[in-house]
Amino acid sequence: MPIISVTTWDGQDDAQSQELLEELTRTVRRVTGAPLDKITVYIQEVPRNRWAEGGALGSDPKFPELSRRTTE
Repeated sequence: MPIISVTTWDGQDDAQSQELLEELTRTVRRVTGAPLDKITVYIQEVPRNRWAEGGALGSDPKFPELSRRTTE
């Protein structure tokens, strides 16, 4: 029974989420042969102010720049 967990920022609309869930389910089915009713896929959404990369909060307007720095 494959279980796929996707963690992402919040804010995806329902259509995007549904498409992602359907595509992941189809891919797992194609690759593993698991029955569709045994494949579980879920999305965990994390608020941007609770997500950090390189110590920079995802909600910081300078996140793209700050999260890619390699030194302090």
